[in-house]
Amino acid sequence: MSNVEMSMHSTSEMPTPAQSANDEEVVRRTVKYHPSIWGDHFIINSDENTDTYVWQREANELKETVRNMLAATAKLPQKLKLIDETQRLGIAYHFEAEIEEELAQIFNAYQKDNDGGDDDLQTTALQFRLLRQHGYNVLCGESYGCFT
Repeated sequence: MSNVEMSMHSTSEMPTPAQSANDEEVVRRTVKYHPSIWGDHFIINSDENTDTYVWQREANELKETVRNMLAATAKLPQKLKLIDETQRLGIAYHFEAEIEEELAQIFNAYQKDNDGGDDDLQTTALQFRLLRQHGYNVLCGESYGCFT
């Protein structure tokens, strides 16, 4: 016999796990668990999933409301606070395009009116932070000199 035939012959003689399990019968203990106090309430799934559709529709309506709020807010302090609050709530990823568009408009207005305007310190600091977080090159020295 050649080596190939020997190796094929020797592997076919080895018992497989299924064969060895059939040779020895495994005895397992049975356990009788007490019935759950919760019943089947949390196990049963409905086929219609009507709650999911209602929640998705309501979420889409709320997203549209926030988009309208971003577009309708004209005053800089309110617009910056709305952008900041959506980021802090962790829902800004739904409105990335709208936020980028608004921040681009704010940055363009900032470049035209580089004296800091008549905004208070909180609005100026929030504008500076949001623009920097989104990658706009905002200088921190001369343009905000009115607060020193």
